[in-house]
Amino acid sequence: MNSLHLKIFIFFMLCGLSCLPVQAQEPPIEARPPSSSAEKTTQLPLPPPSASARELFSRYKDRLVQVRVLLNSANEQSALGSGFVVQDEGSKGLWVLTNYHVISSLAIHPEKFRIELRPTTEKTITASLVAIDVIHDLAVLRGETEGGSSAWPAFTLRADAPVQGERIFSLGNPLELGFLISEGIYNGLVESRIYEQMLFSGALNSGMSGGPTIDETGRVVGVNVATQRNGELLSFLVPVRYARELLEHARQAVARKEWRSEIARQLLVHQDFVAGKILGLPNPLKTSDPAAQGVIANAKAGFATQTLAGRNVPTLDGSLTKCWAGGRDGERLRYQRDTLDCTLRSDLFVRGDLYTGSLGVRHVLLRNDKLATPQFLAIGSFTRAISSMFERNSSREMTADECRDDYVKGGARVYRVALCLKAYRKFEGLYDFTVSATQVDDAHERMTSTLFLHGFSFENGQRLSRMFLERLQ
Repeated sequence: MNSLHLKIFIFFMLCGLSCLPVQAQEPPIEARPPSSSAEKTTQLPLPPPSASARELFSRYKDRLVQVRVLLNSANEQSALGSGFVVQDEGSKGLWVLTNYHVISSLAIHPEKFRIELRPTTEKTITASLVAIDVIHDLAVLRGETEGGSSAWPAFTLRADAPVQGERIFSLGNPLELGFLISEGIYNGLVESRIYEQMLFSGALNSGMSGGPTIDETGRVVGVNVATQRNGELLSFLVPVRYARELLEHARQAVARKEWRSEIARQLLVHQDFVAGKILGLPNPLKTSDPAAQGVIANAKAGFATQTLAGRNVPTLDGSLTKCWAGGRDGERLRYQRDTLDCTLRSDLFVRGDLYTGSLGVRHVLLRNDKLATPQFLAIGSFTRAISSMFERNSSREMTADECRDDYVKGGARVYRVALCLKAYRKFEGLYDFTVSATQVDDAHERMTSTLFLHGFSFENGQRLSRMFLERLQ
């Protein structure tokens, strides 16, 4: 028995639920709705700059760089972003800040990629990765400069937070069109986020990620990170204090070539915090860890009970969660179908299409109106349901999924419960879980309840799954 089989076996042994010899077929389970509409590639037109914006750009453009991640085998760019100089140490090189997502491919495959910086002078500077903060999407680079060259101008990081309504200015190199400035308004911290982000009512475009956003005196207040896909002039910044903390960490860090273990460590820190929120555990984050800063104090999440068509079902509740409901019936539909979906908005970008550290709950209630009992029971396929509900992260990032199922009694009803589990290939200790329970003791109503866990430790996945199953009635 391999380790994944063994862990699934242990999970069922520890669930503590009653197994019963009952048989039925299960309805299909649909994929959950997208957890977030924020992306890093949305393109919006930049409004013309004001006179003050033109003056700021003229004064500070030489402190900007384009960050280019090149594939060694082809000697061509694989990813582009922006960055900014925060210190020139002469012969020791430049300290440059950017986003983690800009250089993520190099962090995971340092042997395949390299980093180059291109300032406004068009010359090329070789750079290396010094520190990362996956949680806040930040990275520190060190650029190699020629000896005897003149001192490089650097940005100053602002000590205090801006005031809501204050004018701020984002800088970067969007779509390789050249360095530009985008003027907008600071509108406070984004609500319902597990870690702090600033809301910038201004345009950010692909390629501006990692660039600075400055105030009217040129001090950096935030780092460009993302924009809203389905809105206009809704952009997001990382507060500059997290950049300052990562810089302090970088100055004391030991040089390294391998980053996967550090990425995995930070992802485990994140999932521990998310699981603690749901389970009601003390905050496990250590203030000495730069990746552990920035938790919004009043952000809440946890399991709760909600009503769906008169039935109590376990859902997610709190300021960090979002729920959707839907229903279908009518003359052509000979059964009724109600759905309830809840997700915790806590995804962390790792690379490409890989995100971890999130969870969701889905309930599908079918009620028979005019179908014969065999027809109603035959709706969908249990096997197809399990396979379709489990596809989220790319198969190249994960091991093959392992599934087990059994019949259990929860409250007054009997369920067929299936657990699917697969491991992350590159990040040891992280797993995706899917736990699905389908009611099998009623020919007129059938409820399927599913918990999705993405990027959790085995221990936390087991705890969350057990809490979910114990709430079934």
